[in-house]
Amino acid sequence: MSSLELWVAFLGLMLITIITRGFFLLAGSRFEISETIREVLRYAPTAALIAIVLPEVIFTKDPSSQLLELHLNSPQVYGGIAAIIGFLITKSMLATIFIGMLAFTIARFLI
Repeated sequence: MSSLELWVAFLGLMLITIITRGFFLLAGSRFEISETIREVLRYAPTAALIAIVLPEVIFTKDPSSQLLELHLNSPQVYGGIAAIIGFLITKSMLATIFIGMLAFTIARFLI
């Protein structure tokens, strides 16, 4: 690939990124979002976070086959359960992280 082609690719990617990420900002107040969609979008960060964290907690990678397996007796599951219980009791993010990591560490040594 020549340097001209690389620069064209860089500029094209930059333009696409600006358009896709700045669409709502560039449209300004001309683009109205209904109240129902606003209500649904409130849950998008939580759903994305759960989609990222949950597979890491309940699936483990088998070293021999490199496949993910559902493994409910792992330290991650105990840490996750303890973190959920800790959050329900304390409603504190720092306490949730501390309780989850403490349970994970203890389970790691016991299992």
